[in-house]
Amino acid sequence: MLDLNQLLSAIPARPDAAELVAGFVPPPRFAAKRFDDYQPDPDHPSQAATVRRLREVAAELQAAQGGWARFRAALGGPARGSGVYLDGGFGVGKTHLLASLWHASPTPSAYLSFDELVYAIGLLGVDGAREAFRGMRLVAVDEWELDDPGNLKLAIAFLRGALADGVRVATTSNTIPDELGRGRFDQKNFALEIEELSSAFEVLRVEGADYRHRRFEADPDRSYFLDAETMVRARAAAGARALAVSFDALMHGLSDIHPIRYHAVAEAVDELLVDGVRPMTHLYDGLRWVHFVDKLYDNAVPFAATGEGGLGGLFPAEWLGGSYGKKFSRCLSRMEEMLGERRAEGQAFGQSG
Repeated sequence: MLDLNQLLSAIPARPDAAELVAGFVPPPRFAAKRFDDYQPDPDHPSQAATVRRLREVAAELQAAQGGWARFRAALGGPARGSGVYLDGGFGVGKTHLLASLWHASPTPSAYLSFDELVYAIGLLGVDGAREAFRGMRLVAVDEWELDDPGNLKLAIAFLRGALADGVRVATTSNTIPDELGRGRFDQKNFALEIEELSSAFEVLRVEGADYRHRRFEADPDRSYFLDAETMVRARAAAGARALAVSFDALMHGLSDIHPIRYHAVAEAVDELLVDGVRPMTHLYDGLRWVHFVDKLYDNAVPFAATGEGGLGGLFPAEWLGGSYGKKFSRCLSRMEEMLGERRAEGQAFGQSG
């Protein structure tokens, strides 16, 4: 079984730039997703309409690989790129669709989260990041969010360079472009930047209910946490690459490394067993946990935990209703699915009946 301190100390604080860019592909949970796997909700026609439009985008990208694109490049450089923006609530399949578009598009292409994009620009610089993405047919960015003016400026710099270089940019978000950053910084001071960002995208609205919540038929008061006896059996059955740790120790460890390295933690473990998950009281701890859960989810890491009460009490009501509310709600939805997957596996951890 893995030791948390040894695991964290083995993770480089600063990844190699070439390795970072080469790793911009869909994570394990979405590595096999295709348009044919997506099942649009008949009660929400926007889902089927979005699939049709994204298939058209993929076809446009494939067609652009032909002789006409080479002829245009010989005359005066690449045609200007464009953006497509999947807007909708969490759990409607936006990430599934983004990964499907990536798989249906010609190479070279990149797939990364917005946090990874911001980190890459910080690591490589604006010009270095532009050079890294130049020549790509598609850059797919999941969970496009603006938490502060610095992120906004980096996002604008990325878009300007990518679109000028003829790169197609596709993103997902829980917020329409005009409202990005609302409640997190004063939008009035950045009206021109927000307008420029918004105008770069064709917005596709993906409506519908959270399929994860429908799948497990949960309510906020239901607990997916294990009891202590079952956790003992889980630990006994765990393999050499399992990480069994207390919630407090895990949160302390996560505070010691940059969130961009959380994906390395997720990649290093085959299973996560956490004791004593409890309600959050500090906002930055909550945001760290959200980011970590995103990486666990993307990497399809089996996850079980003991904890207090139900998932509905993990975050304070004021957080769920505040400017980061969509982040926290998405986290609860993903935890519901991951913890529910363990229950749905059958007689896990040697239980009978």
